[in-house]
Amino acid sequence: MSFRFPQPLRRACRSPGFALMVAVLVAVVVAVNATAFTAIHALRWKALPYADGEALVELRADLVKFGFEVGLTERLRAHLAEDTAHFAGALGYRVAQQLRADEGGQRWRIARTTPDLSGVLGVQPALGRLYGSDALAPGADAVLVLSDAAWRARFGADPGVVGRVVRFEDRVYTVIGVMPPGFVFPDASVDAWRPYRMSAGERAQSDGGNVGDLDVVARLAPGVGVAQAAERLQAIFAADPSVAGLLQNAGLRADARAWRERYAAGHWRALALLQLAALLLMAVVVANLVNLNLDRLLGRAREFEIRRAIGAGERAIVGGIVADLAPPVLLGLLAGLALTPVGLALARHYEMLPAALPQGVGFGWAALVAGGLVAAAALGSGLLAAAVSRRATGLSTRAAVSGLGRVRPAMIVAQVMLTTILLGGAGLLLRSAVNLMQVDRGFDAEGVLLTVVDPAGVSISGRRYDPATDEARYRPLIETLRSEVASLPGVRRVAIASAPPFSRWETVSGFRTRGQSDPVQARARQVGPGYFETLGIGLVAGRGFEPGDLGEAGPVVVDQVWVDRYLRGVDPLGAIVDVPIDAQGATRPARIVGVAHTVKHERLDEEDNLPTVYQAAAAPLPVFWLVTRTDGDVGALAETVRQRVRAIAPDADIGVNRPLAALVGETLAAQRSLLAALGTFALLTLLLAALGLAAVLSFAVRRRTAELGVRMALGASPSRVGRLVMGQGARLIALGTLLGVLAGLPLARLLADRLHGLAFTDPTTWAAATLLVAAIAAWACYLPARRAAGTAPVEALRHD
Repeated sequence: MSFRFPQPLRRACRSPGFALMVAVLVAVVVAVNATAFTAIHALRWKALPYADGEALVELRADLVKFGFEVGLTERLRAHLAEDTAHFAGALGYRVAQQLRADEGGQRWRIARTTPDLSGVLGVQPALGRLYGSDALAPGADAVLVLSDAAWRARFGADPGVVGRVVRFEDRVYTVIGVMPPGFVFPDASVDAWRPYRMSAGERAQSDGGNVGDLDVVARLAPGVGVAQAAERLQAIFAADPSVAGLLQNAGLRADARAWRERYAAGHWRALALLQLAALLLMAVVVANLVNLNLDRLLGRAREFEIRRAIGAGERAIVGGIVADLAPPVLLGLLAGLALTPVGLALARHYEMLPAALPQGVGFGWAALVAGGLVAAAALGSGLLAAAVSRRATGLSTRAAVSGLGRVRPAMIVAQVMLTTILLGGAGLLLRSAVNLMQVDRGFDAEGVLLTVVDPAGVSISGRRYDPATDEARYRPLIETLRSEVASLPGVRRVAIASAPPFSRWETVSGFRTRGQSDPVQARARQVGPGYFETLGIGLVAGRGFEPGDLGEAGPVVVDQVWVDRYLRGVDPLGAIVDVPIDAQGATRPARIVGVAHTVKHERLDEEDNLPTVYQAAAAPLPVFWLVTRTDGDVGALAETVRQRVRAIAPDADIGVNRPLAALVGETLAAQRSLLAALGTFALLTLLLAALGLAAVLSFAVRRRTAELGVRMALGASPSRVGRLVMGQGARLIALGTLLGVLAGLPLARLLADRLHGLAFTDPTTWAAATLLVAAIAAWACYLPARRAAGTAPVEALRHD
């Protein structure tokens, strides 16, 4: 007894080109849709790795009028934790940048958290214990709790790790616990946790009010919703005199959102658009599969007539058509599912998906569901082709040719329409990105390195100093750091700053010009001499800061927004600004000595709705930024600066140490990722539409070969025959692009909030997209038109 492969498999082997084309198309669409749906499922529905994770909320404060968010303070967090009517606990945290460990030079990312890590998140350690309030007592040992990943990677999953000592840059910590597998907080990039011991600056901020830099996650009390939590926080703000100015001038508003939204909010729209684009791509591919199947069915039309004549039922014929698709569709499904992890990795690379989601993102049932739907659609293309073919054919092969010739152009029109939609969307994002890159930032980011230094742990004369009480010792340390970095080869300038542009640090204070009864909110920047020159910030009038300005009665520099808003028609130089000097509202007069160009601080598309007041850094900053301009490689300079700071202040914490240009570029990451996705899909659909159009016209040329031969025999020139074929294609292109623009405009509205400097209806972009589609499609028409023009009349007249 001989073994025979099933007939669909044998038929696929006899038509390897068709089978390979179907498998590739299905694989691409499965991979794209499975990636998008897996990411969306993880963001919206996958369970968080905490006990009742949906009861966790993030608490922050929005400065609505200024368009950015700020954190809370430890004082407010403690108050919320005691408010049992609304909260079952509140946890504060701050995530430091990576530190370099002495053992092996490995880099760790450490999060500082307040006690009650397990009480709020509902997770117990797998080994050892967690730290409590006793870890915050003066003189308490420095302790560390490891993540499961760090324990396995760096300690070989040693069960005796509790009690071991870890040294970070000459600072010693004792390991007291290991968290269970799967636990991450606030995201998977954190390697360990340590107690939140406030620095002098953090303590002063906490004592001064309720708005600060502390991130807070709270567990809602039973029966309390997110909106009620926001109302409670707003009531606290309303009763706090220290934030009265922010309430009135900055639109301070409490912000409570589900903990899940902390990760989903910045990515949901991009992933939804990615899913929409993936569905459009699937529609294009299904249309191509219908065309491919119609070609095959046309070639088998006589076979079907014979089978019907000998009694084959319609159900058996249609079932055979679909069964013939099953092997390549199954192969494409398996290949697409295998490519899904690659797609997820690309989504993370292009920052469409958070790199460190606490719930994790990986291959799972969501990918299987998406893949199954795509496979069903692919098989459904066989059913659709069979239905169209049956309705067109009757019992006549010639009728089949005529009927299919009417159906296939409709499929091409649909593909051109979908291609125009995707290309128009990609064009809008591309022009928006170009507009953003051309925005006047107010500074020159190229060649600038930003390094944040926290010297709060530095030991002077054998004791750890406090910047609030050791100013006389602290100031020489900062100046030594600045001068040593300035002496490095290739360094042109170095300045000190409290919050340079795109550092993601923000300070807002109330200032008042003479004659104003109430203070106005403005960005407060403390900077050292040479700051404006180092960043390339131009001065509209006056001068910047000089070494002699660093006294307690130092002058200020304001930006153009301040002048336009509060000193219009008045010479700003010499005007007096009342500058706050403490949290109780005391002020001092300061003279304006310069007007600086307006600077973009957080985003390239931010509105200039908040003025900036620059003050000379009279008192040492508890945490400061080194702003370094170099003529050389900024990336190489970063490590050199780190080493030089370590040599001078070995106990200091070094956080961000990155090129300013890279920080600016990160603000465009979401737009770049969406542009990459839509652009890729648009080009792919454009290619498929071009191939489909060429196939349709080739089919039309074959069908009309005899007609074309008659025309040429009667005197029609080859060029006229070619124009005839090109005209048929041009009608399809014109109709498809017109429908694409009409359908694309409503869909492009979804991109409106991501566009800068143009509307979603921008006629130039849509015209360019239409012309590009038309040009490529016209090229696809040229090949069959040339073939038709080259047909010999005698050969054409012999064609049946």
